[in-house]
Amino acid sequence: CIRAVLDVDIDAMNRNCKRVEALWNKTKVCRVTSPQGTDLTYELLPRKVKSEFGDGAITYDGEIDFFPGAQVNVAPVEETINGVIVVDASDTHNRLVHRPYSLFVENGIITRVEGGPEADLIRNWLETIGARDEKVYRMCHASIGMNPAAGISGNLMEDERKLAALDFGFGFQYPELGGTVGHSLYHWDVMLSTPTIYLDGKEMSGGGKLNPEMGFEEM
Repeated sequence: CIRAVLDVDIDAMNRNCKRVEALWNKTKVCRVTSPQGTDLTYELLPRKVKSEFGDGAITYDGEIDFFPGAQVNVAPVEETINGVIVVDASDTHNRLVHRPYSLFVENGIITRVEGGPEADLIRNWLETIGARDEKVYRMCHASIGMNPAAGISGNLMEDERKLAALDFGFGFQYPELGGTVGHSLYHWDVMLSTPTIYLDGKEMSGGGKLNPEMGFEEM
């Protein structure tokens, strides 16, 4: 927490968060790829981003946030989410992922899980919990980390905030995101360390960095 606060230009980080918000709020189609094999597309419009949800600061009564910041969150239009996610960094249940595994997603729902031991753990958990609550298969948010001092440690509170890392969440969906998944008894996340994110065909981030040509500041 100290490193991710004292060693960061907080003002520049928050300005970059606002830049992501502005870009995502006018993006029709987002595509995510990675060297490990991720290739996922989803639509963002007409969903709206609230960059203060994830900035690490509590600014009004009843606000839910996480420390340290920052992270920008959106609920993609669920039925438009299609492709494969290769989890290469960490997740809620395995913590650090040593052997990347694949989640195949159709219309916002995980249809199969492939890979080694980490995939087996996730598949078994989904089959057990999914029998009681099918929403654990449904993607509920996509979130980009914005903190240049954060890294991948297996601690999701830090992993989710690594600069240009991408977090996909499943299950319980915060009402603030305005999606259709709604309430669930469970929520879990998977992390991609250095994906490339394209907004309507233009590269916003990749290789752990934000694209300065899209208006981002160096941090």
